[in-house]
Amino acid sequence: MFSNEPQLAIIIPAFNAEKTIFQTLSRLNRHLKELPPSIIVIINDGSSDNTSIEAEKAGKELQLNFIVLNHKSNKGYGAAQKTGLKESLSSGCKFSVLLHADGQYAPEEMARIIKPLMTGKADVSMGSKLISGKALSEGMPKLRYFASRLITFIENKIFNLNFAEYHSGYMAYSLKALRAIKFETLTDKFHFDGEMLLCAGKLKLRVAQLPITAHYGTQFSSLSPLPYLFEILKTIFKYFRKKYFFQQP
Repeated sequence: MFSNEPQLAIIIPAFNAEKTIFQTLSRLNRHLKELPPSIIVIINDGSSDNTSIEAEKAGKELQLNFIVLNHKSNKGYGAAQKTGLKESLSSGCKFSVLLHADGQYAPEEMARIIKPLMTGKADVSMGSKLISGKALSEGMPKLRYFASRLITFIENKIFNLNFAEYHSGYMAYSLKALRAIKFETLTDKFHFDGEMLLCAGKLKLRVAQLPITAHYGTQFSSLSPLPYLFEILKTIFKYFRKKYFFQQP
């Protein structure tokens, strides 16, 4: 069905993920047969632990087609994605999908996330914990759940869009989307995914929104609420000031 050349880049930003990277890659490995030929791009974003060593060890032990790219210093979640997306483009991949190193997003759901892209029904695919209505019962903290709902409502009103949320990290992009969105101009920090969705919506790219399971175990996102909220406010101010490339000054 597929050629042997990588068609999908699985981009994994990793910061101080030495304790979780093997398990995440192991779970992913069990489902690679459901995906087109893939290259796994792990970006060690200036970790202070042995993330790079553990990623290399896991990739070799699991016999994955992978590459580890190392930032000398911590540049940020968005910057790590930019490095991965640029690698995807230079590798000639048709599709790119984001997977977090901490296991919060299920590798088992990846085939379903990228399906709308592969069938040509969407340019961008987003997995949302808020769509299924099960997020709270699956363990999503109440404060985080209601804050996401409120902030998404505000963003939709301001941007005149209608997304289920702007704060999902389970994102996938077609080659068309990556060529259309000037992602290198976006934030290096936490709200990179939200800015990508904003750009996709305003460029009238087709966005598939799919329900995903919420997982909050003993190890989940190290995201700090206040810096993230500040990033969202920066996005809104940037939009009002018409600083996105799709806006006329």
